[in-house]
Amino acid sequence: MRRIDWGLWLAVAVLVAGAAASAAAPVLAGDPLVQRLDQTLQRPGTPGHLLGTDALGRDVLSRLLHGGRSSYIVSLGSALIAGIIGTTVGMAAGLLRLRGLDRVLQVANDSVLAFPTVLLAVTVSLVFGPGRLQVMWTLGIVFSPVVYRVARLETRRTVVQDYYRVSRLMGTRPVARAVLHLVPNVVPQVLVQLASLAALAIGTEAALSFLGLGTQPPEPSWGLMLNDARRYMTQAPFLSVIPGLAAGILAFSLQFSSDRLATRLQHNA
Repeated sequence: MRRIDWGLWLAVAVLVAGAAASAAAPVLAGDPLVQRLDQTLQRPGTPGHLLGTDALGRDVLSRLLHGGRSSYIVSLGSALIAGIIGTTVGMAAGLLRLRGLDRVLQVANDSVLAFPTVLLAVTVSLVFGPGRLQVMWTLGIVFSPVVYRVARLETRRTVVQDYYRVSRLMGTRPVARAVLHLVPNVVPQVLVQLASLAALAIGTEAALSFLGLGTQPPEPSWGLMLNDARRYMTQAPFLSVIPGLAAGILAFSLQFSSDRLATRLQHNA
């Protein structure tokens, strides 16, 4: 009898609860842009402001929940873009086996991976311009080489298996072979990698927003909240602790889920 992985289920519960809270932010916490200049820097636990207020009297809980939307949208959107680009190119490279093309793709892939993720994301963001949508595409492009390597490797492993060779000798169409053999082997590994990349995207999106290259004011974002809070580190440290802790918990839950799923795949292999 298989044991229940309570750690995995807890991480998934955190992710689902965070997504639900962010989606229901207007109902749960109201407008994050309303300023109450007579209630600035209220500490957590203040009546009417569970997590306090910032320097402009805006409710921190409301900004936290609305800011979570940016993190979820960017992390999932960038992972989807990276998955589509990386899986398509990686499977094509693994199937075609054109040495010239494969070498060019490998060099391009290694060149991108040689740069630090945040530095490369900043560089690409300067080309696309600031904004949440631009950040999503930036991270999707930056992360796609990682997915490419996974998809290419799993495709290469699959096409040399006896069942794949037999299927080809029997005259099975390429599309049918891909659906029957490649997809079941490649996609699970790619999904595990995408969960890990989504965790990385949360921190990167916050960093880009902190630098002014991500979500733009007045729209709330955890990175913008951290940027605003740096002026009040000694006076109101909770302004930086709360969004930082939220980003950390969300990223940890995604990474933990990715690690557990990878372990399960290894045991089932």
